[in-house]
Amino acid sequence: MNDTHLVRELQRRMALARLSQKRLALMAGLNETAVRDIVTGRSQHPRHDTLQKLANALECTVIDLIDERSGPSAPTGDEANAFLIISRFDPEADKGTASMSSPGGKPSEVAFQASWLARVTTTPVNQLAMITMDGDAMEPTIHAGDSLLVDLTQWSPGSDGIYVMRHNGGVVVKRLSVDPLRQGVVIASDNPAYPDVEPVTLPKLDLVGRVIWVGQRV
Repeated sequence: MNDTHLVRELQRRMALARLSQKRLALMAGLNETAVRDIVTGRSQHPRHDTLQKLANALECTVIDLIDERSGPSAPTGDEANAFLIISRFDPEADKGTASMSSPGGKPSEVAFQASWLARVTTTPVNQLAMITMDGDAMEPTIHAGDSLLVDLTQWSPGSDGIYVMRHNGGVVVKRLSVDPLRQGVVIASDNPAYPDVEPVTLPKLDLVGRVIWVGQRV
């Protein structure tokens, strides 16, 4: 993705307004594919009338979107103090699909301050989820009961990291190491008591998303 000011600003404003790409396209009267290409940086030179429609939908100006001198991308003032709501991912519901509910009586939503969240990720909040770690397979990195912030847009392992994935009918948290030459992925637990999963090819992975933040009790 081309991380331009336009991309960052669109994603920031979408996150604050809790807008998906589909919803933004509908509000702006634009094709969803065209909006997705702009938001992801694939379309580097969108037409001015297209930018104007996006700005109108986001209640800002085109200059706000394209000119880095118009202000910082990070939330400021009331925006910075606002809280954004992220749904909790329930791995037990719907046989491991991305169902958002309240497992075990826990709150179905988690609030994060916008200014803090902007420092962690530019992904819109409707494409983030919270999940609670179950078991000790990732100790000492992640402990049972820790809260994990998952980026649902990172469902293809472009780089090594910790991911939430569907495996053998359930949902697990594992460390993935990618071999781009062989198009293979090594799936491992940080806890040496757990054996590595048999390496698989990229097309056979069924990922939920990548873990981008861990919250734990001290």
